[in-house]
Amino acid sequence: MDIKILKIEQISPNSYNPNVIQEDIMAKLRAEIAHKGLCEPIIVRQAGDTYTIVDGEHRWLICKELGWQEIPCIVQDYDDSEAKIKTLQLNYMRGFPVPIRLASLIHDLNKEIPLEDLARRLPYDEPQLMNNLELLKLPEDFGMEIERQAMEDSNEMPMVVSFVLYKNQVDVIEQAIKIAGESLPEGTKNLKAVALEKICTEYVASQLVKSEA
Repeated sequence: MDIKILKIEQISPNSYNPNVIQEDIMAKLRAEIAHKGLCEPIIVRQAGDTYTIVDGEHRWLICKELGWQEIPCIVQDYDDSEAKIKTLQLNYMRGFPVPIRLASLIHDLNKEIPLEDLARRLPYDEPQLMNNLELLKLPEDFGMEIERQAMEDSNEMPMVVSFVLYKNQVDVIEQAIKIAGESLPEGTKNLKAVALEKICTEYVASQLVKSEA
């Protein structure tokens, strides 16, 4: 497999990538590339005198932000469908797919490839593919909805917040969460997180009232 060094300005992202990476993960990836460079080339396909990314959009973007003039690439001769399939196959190992973008991409592939064949090649079974296609029952402003959903999904990704606590502090917090949780609707998802948010929200509100008094 030949690796070519291409000018970074010759390369552009594809229009169908459904994957996003959380900002803290991007920061780690940016620091790693700045310190040690790329551990693997990105994958592109040629389109005239330019190249379109099949896999590695976030790495390409970081290299561009870092001021790189060139980037190592593997150039593959994929047609449109094969490029989209390869993007999905490789994306499954990194980040997470924005549901509506993923549904749009599966819809495009399904115009040429039966769901049964897609299920054999992609990391999704046929019912999962059909469920994704159900998301496409959207209003006419579908393009705007895709971008809006992408932004919302990116902003609403769960995050892990860590604290180092002593045993007595853990007991107090657990008790507060238990009491706050009792006032929440039955079946609330991620109950502890919602209860903790409720506690913090009420505390902040009480402090604002004091400051305004």
